[in-house]
Amino acid sequence: MSDILKKYDGQRVLVTGGAGFIGSHLVEKLVDLGARVSVIDTMLCGNKIEHLEGHKNLSIHRLDVTDITAIGPLFKGQDMVFHLAAMVGVEETQDEPVKLLNVEVGGTSNVISLAAKNKIRRFISASSSEVYGDSSAPMVEEGPFNPKSTYALTKLMGEHYCQAYYQKFGLEYAALRYFNVYGPRQDDRFVLSRFINRALNGEELRIYGDGNQTRDFTYIDDSIRMSLLAGLLDGGVNQELNFGTGKAVSINTLADMVLTSLKLKGQIKTTYVNYDRLRSFEIEVFNRVADTTKAETLLGYKPVTDLKAGLQKCIDWYKNRA
Repeated sequence: MSDILKKYDGQRVLVTGGAGFIGSHLVEKLVDLGARVSVIDTMLCGNKIEHLEGHKNLSIHRLDVTDITAIGPLFKGQDMVFHLAAMVGVEETQDEPVKLLNVEVGGTSNVISLAAKNKIRRFISASSSEVYGDSSAPMVEEGPFNPKSTYALTKLMGEHYCQAYYQKFGLEYAALRYFNVYGPRQDDRFVLSRFINRALNGEELRIYGDGNQTRDFTYIDDSIRMSLLAGLLDGGVNQELNFGTGKAVSINTLADMVLTSLKLKGQIKTTYVNYDRLRSFEIEVFNRVADTTKAETLLGYKPVTDLKAGLQKCIDWYKNRA
């Protein structure tokens, strides 16, 4: 445990979406650091209470952030809020746009207004690299922005909520633009975990388009450490931060790495499929990589897990689970 993270010892921290992929890893680390954690989660969209079982100093509340009356009492006495509740996955967010607006916009409005009302010291909100759209150059926090989906637009709106509440009420915040976080517990709605599981099951790897799309894959441990550091920055961050590695990897390269790591290259086929109703060409982001200068400067930390090592950790986890 680094000295700075020891500051979480004894802190009261509320985490929305705390049973999800990123949320459960964050909660686990907070508890290990000595924080008293409260989780709000519907246990829907793949979130599982099993991710949180066996931890002390942890209370779990099966509630929805869209119900402000139900969640309101849980904000009293908290020191910090990590707002990670969200709808995730391209298919779900495209298929349920109204529900998406209720969760991402209505839910964020509820959570941040309760944080301000209860004079909570720090509000950390999960945003997304989706707000940028496409860019052939590394994406910087100042933009430009070209959200290509309703999901991306709602994440940008969430950032504006943070800015407005900081300006009006002085609520210190950090909006974290996560770039393709991966790791154990991630389900098959995401490309890396889908590739691993299909390969382990002897199924072909399916790639939309030509596979030359690039992504910036960030291992979960690095993302969590940066999130925790953002929560402790003196005076607050009060701006948006890219959480990525600064390294672009094509989907073709990712598929090759998965098959090579599993020693299945030549045994499992890779096939290319056309975009469809849920994974449409219009919302596809073809190039995505983070400029990480600001986060590294402010937090004094940069990701240390390269994709090859992180991929192997994922493979080991999925094999053990199977």
